[in-house]
Amino acid sequence: MNAVSWTVGRYVVETLAANGIDTVFGIPGVHNIELYRGLELARVRHVLVRHEQNAVFAADGYARASGQPAAAFVISGPGVSNALTALAQAWSDSVPLLLVASAPVRASLGRGWGVLHELPDQRALVTGVTAFAGSARTDRQLREQLRAAFAAMRSARPRPSYIDIPLDLLAEPTSLRPEVFARAAPAPAPPRHAVEEALTLLAAAERPLFISGGGARRGGAALRQLVESLDAYLVTTVAGKGVVAESHPASLGVSLPFTPTQERVAAADVVVAAGTELSETDIYTTTRLAMNGRLVRIDVDEQKLRDHYAAPVTLQGDAATGLQLLAQGIAARKDIAARETTATRRGWRTAAGDGAAHRARIEAQLASTAAPALAALRTLRESLPADAVVFSDMTQIAYLGNYAFQAERPGIWFHPSGYGALGFALPAAIGARIAQPQRPIVALAGDFGAQFTLQEIMTAVELDLTLPLIVWNNSALGQIRDDMRAAGITPIGVVARNPDFVALAHACGAAGARVPDAAALGEALRAALARPGPTLLEVNAAEFRAP
Repeated sequence: MNAVSWTVGRYVVETLAANGIDTVFGIPGVHNIELYRGLELARVRHVLVRHEQNAVFAADGYARASGQPAAAFVISGPGVSNALTALAQAWSDSVPLLLVASAPVRASLGRGWGVLHELPDQRALVTGVTAFAGSARTDRQLREQLRAAFAAMRSARPRPSYIDIPLDLLAEPTSLRPEVFARAAPAPAPPRHAVEEALTLLAAAERPLFISGGGARRGGAALRQLVESLDAYLVTTVAGKGVVAESHPASLGVSLPFTPTQERVAAADVVVAAGTELSETDIYTTTRLAMNGRLVRIDVDEQKLRDHYAAPVTLQGDAATGLQLLAQGIAARKDIAARETTATRRGWRTAAGDGAAHRARIEAQLASTAAPALAALRTLRESLPADAVVFSDMTQIAYLGNYAFQAERPGIWFHPSGYGALGFALPAAIGARIAQPQRPIVALAGDFGAQFTLQEIMTAVELDLTLPLIVWNNSALGQIRDDMRAAGITPIGVVARNPDFVALAHACGAAGARVPDAAALGEALRAALARPGPTLLEVNAAEFRAP
C-alpha cells in the first residue's frame, strides 16, 4: 500500500487532528494497526501505556488539566472491556474524551463465528457510559459518527464518546478528507422568569447558602459577588473545589460530609445549588441532605432538576450564566441594597462565624488518627507552587484531602468522585503532565490503589516526565477495614503484604524514597519537582511524624 494513500484509518486520525486532538493514548494490536499508519502521517502524538484502562484514565487526566478532549485507541474485545472502568469514571465526572476501538471484520459481526476478540455486541458494552456510541460500517457512516462524537464531547454537559470500526473498514481506501466540525452552540441561559423567582427568594432570605459543583466552575466571580452581597455561606463539592478561594470568609470548602456543614445547610432558609448533582459521593454520610429552607437549582441537565431533591425553583441552563444573572439582579434590586446595612441582612454569617471558624469546628471533631494525614496534606500544599495540580485516588488521605487540601482556584485538585475507580491517580496525572508540561503535577494514591496501575510508572520513565507519586502506605484497605470494624465485622481480606514500593520504582528506572515525617516529605517533594523523570515517595502512615 502506498504510504501516503488515504485509508479509513488515516482519515480517522487526520479528522481527530483537524478537530484539536493532538495526543492519543493506547496500545497497538493486530486489529487496530491501520490507525497507527494514520498517526504517523498526521503527526499526532501517541503515548504507549501498559493497560487499556490506563489509556482512558490518561486521556481523562489530559482533558481535566487542559479543558480539551484527548483520545484513546484500543483493540476490539478485551481492549474495550479493559477500558470500560475508566470510561465510566469519565462519564460520571463529565469528562470529554474519545475512545476509538477496532471491531472484527464486518462479515462476522453478530454471527458467532468465534473470530478473535468476538463479542455479541461490542457497542452495547459502552452505551451506558458514553454520551455517544457508534459502530461504523461505511466510511460515510463513520464521518457522521465522528461528527456526533465531537458534538457530544462539546455539549453543555461534556461526556465521553465511543466509536468502533471493523478492521477491514480501517484498511479500505477512502475519498473522504478531514473537516473541522461545527462547534456546538453555547449552553442556554436560564429563563428570565425563573431567575426572577430565585431573586425574589434571595431578596427575602435571612440565611442564604450556596452549594457549587463542577458545572459552576466558570462562575466564581459571580459566586463571590453573591456571597459577599448576601452575607451568605458557600459550600462546594469536590468538582467545584476552589471555584471561590477556600480562604474566603464565606467558604466552608468541600465539607458536605461533615455534621457542622449539614447543620448549616439545614438551617438555611434559601439554598442555591448550582451545577451540582448533590449526589451521594458529594456527601457520603447520606443520600440526601436535609433542607428546611427553599431550594433553588441551576443546572444544564434537565434530569438533575427532576431528581429526589424537590426544588420549587429550577433554572435550566448554564450554571455560570445563571449565577451571573443572579449576581446582576441582586446588585440591581433596591430592596437588597437597602437591607445590606441592616442587622437582618448582615446577620447570619457574621453572627454564626466565618468559614475559618466553621472549619476549626470541623477539625476539632476529627479523630486523632487523622493528624498524620492532615500534616501530610498541609505539607503537600505548602511545598507545591500555587498552580500545581494534584490527582488523587480512592484512598483515606484523599477523602480527607478533598476537604483539607486548600484550593485558592479551581482545577488544582482532581478526585475520581462519582464512580470512585481505584487506580485513577497515576495514569491521570501522566495525561495531565503531557497536556501541561510546564505545570507541576502530583499523583497521590494509597498502597492498594497504587498497585492497580503502578505499571504506568514505566510510561512516565519512558517519557522522562517529572512527576512525583506519593504512596500513602497504611498496609491495608484502610477505609474498608475501618468500616468493617464499625459494623461489627471481623476485618477479612483488607490487610495484605505490600511490595517494596521504593525498590519497585528503582527497578523501573524511577527515583524513589521513603519519607518519615512532614519535613522530609516537603524536602523530597520539592526535589522530585526539580528532577527529570518520575519519583515515588512512600509514606508509612503508621510511622509518619507530624510537626
